[in-house]
Amino acid sequence: MGFSAHLHSSKAGNTRIFTSNTHSSVVLQGFDQLRLDGLLCDVTLMPGDTDDAYPVHRVMMASASDYFKAMFTGGMKEQELMCIKLHGVSKVGLRKIIDFIYTAKLSLNMDTLQDTLEAASFLQILPVLDFCKVFLISGVNLDNCVEVGRIANTYHLTEVDKYVNSFVLKNFSALLSTGEFLKLPFERLSFALSSNSLKHCSELELFKATCRWLRLEEPRMDCAPKLMKSIRFPLMTPQELLNYVQTVDFMRTDNTCVNLLLEASNYQMMPFMQPVMQSDRTAIRSDTTHLVTLGGVLRQQLVVSKELRMYDEKTQEWKSLAPMDAPRYQHGIAVIGNFLYVVGGQSNYDTKGKTAVDTVFRFDPRYNKWIQVASLNEKRTFFHLSALKGFLYAVGGRNAAGELPTVECYNPRTNEWTYVAKMNEPHYGHAGTVYGGVMYISGGITHDTFQKELMCFDPDTDKWTQKAPMTTVRGLHCMCTVGDRLYVIGGNHFRGTSDYDDVLSCEYYSPILDQWTPIAAMLRGQSDVGVAVFQNKIYVVGGYSWNNRCMVEIVQKYDPEKDEWHKVFDLPESLGGIRACTLTVFPPEETTPSPSRESPLSAP
Repeated sequence: MGFSAHLHSSKAGNTRIFTSNTHSSVVLQGFDQLRLDGLLCDVTLMPGDTDDAYPVHRVMMASASDYFKAMFTGGMKEQELMCIKLHGVSKVGLRKIIDFIYTAKLSLNMDTLQDTLEAASFLQILPVLDFCKVFLISGVNLDNCVEVGRIANTYHLTEVDKYVNSFVLKNFSALLSTGEFLKLPFERLSFALSSNSLKHCSELELFKATCRWLRLEEPRMDCAPKLMKSIRFPLMTPQELLNYVQTVDFMRTDNTCVNLLLEASNYQMMPFMQPVMQSDRTAIRSDTTHLVTLGGVLRQQLVVSKELRMYDEKTQEWKSLAPMDAPRYQHGIAVIGNFLYVVGGQSNYDTKGKTAVDTVFRFDPRYNKWIQVASLNEKRTFFHLSALKGFLYAVGGRNAAGELPTVECYNPRTNEWTYVAKMNEPHYGHAGTVYGGVMYISGGITHDTFQKELMCFDPDTDKWTQKAPMTTVRGLHCMCTVGDRLYVIGGNHFRGTSDYDDVLSCEYYSPILDQWTPIAAMLRGQSDVGVAVFQNKIYVVGGYSWNNRCMVEIVQKYDPEKDEWHKVFDLPESLGGIRACTLTVFPPEETTPSPSRESPLSAP
């Protein structure tokens, strides 16, 4: 019926209030018809580029535009004029604006877009500006992305400019094969080359493409040093550097470019040092960090795994990365410079640690490859590994000879393990984390007795100190840092004198106050797990449940802000002795279609 109604009660009785759903459009149509018929118009607007005249109603223009409102009500001289020349507004743009104000409709194509944008910006017609943004974004393709970017910069359309940047990054490889690539402005090309989000291009391809762009026009050669700083020469192979880069004239003559080649050469000559030599030019071209798991012992047949997996949050699936050369569980993992180290552990299932190993491997996510580095001085399993100030620290553990109090430090600069101050007592099944430049070790087992002590190691003084003990004894638990809190989670201990029991209770330690505070208990017991902090949430992965006497596949997430636990997803299989961390890796292959070369921007 075109209206709505509701009751309003008052002392005078019930009042029905009716609202017409068509009134505003009818009034708008009425004003438009008055304009077309030339009735009641009280001002004439003229564009700056022609003598065309457009009779309009002041009240309509002022109601839709702050510019006209100020002109007609603010005491300006135009308030009294019957004919107003709008310098800076074209005939096409003025007609588009007037038609929109009277009809609420706007037709756009590339021929009229810039005139419309200029008029909307000048006259402060915000809805028209928004429509122009949507029109531009919806039609970006390989053939017009450079032009759309130019328009966005000219009219300060920040949203459109960001979208063009995103489009260029995502489709850079395809853009290289078009003539549009050579039309890219320096600023957008520089942005793309420096971005970790640049998709599907090798560094050699980027170098060759940049050389083409530079040589198109002589003045562009002045940009060579700045652009070359964004090419990741250390990630090229020595053969690529020798055959394709050093043969380019400006790479041999420009001081900045020469230094870039020296940097690449030095980086490649010192593979073991690379984790502590990281810079923007050696980083992986990816902006996606993922939860990563490694190894563990399978519930079925007690087979030890060598799988390295990452969890894809978008598809909610586990994706495989390059597996280790040998299986591992009860191992230690740590990350330096986005390189993943896997230290010690066991290749065979053995609860006593008699098959502990001393080998150490390093995973490079840039190439999805493993290399072996220097081995530990002692075989160890059931130990803790931390990365601290560019070094690795392997603490305690056990092997065929028994429990270990010793601590070893790995220096990537020398590819060597050396002993540092040992613990007062041997520990295995303990957990650790780092905060404030020192390492904390909690709980564990000493001489078959579960512990609740907390120890702190300072690498600068090479000394251990005792801190306030936990409120609960526990071993085979996990520990991590979020903000200024050190969280201790799960594990197990003796129930009575000989039987093991899950520890569901959790607590955090404040290094500033030297005190412990209880937090929400876990939903289900997990010992000998992987733990990682991802987006300020704690993920506890797999492990063993003593209450259920089995390996588990669950992943539980703890939210420190809400003090809540949730079961989030499962591992592909039940795994005990698994380890976890976060790592920046190449995003999983996307199955998006090739970018279109057709666009609604060309529509009439």
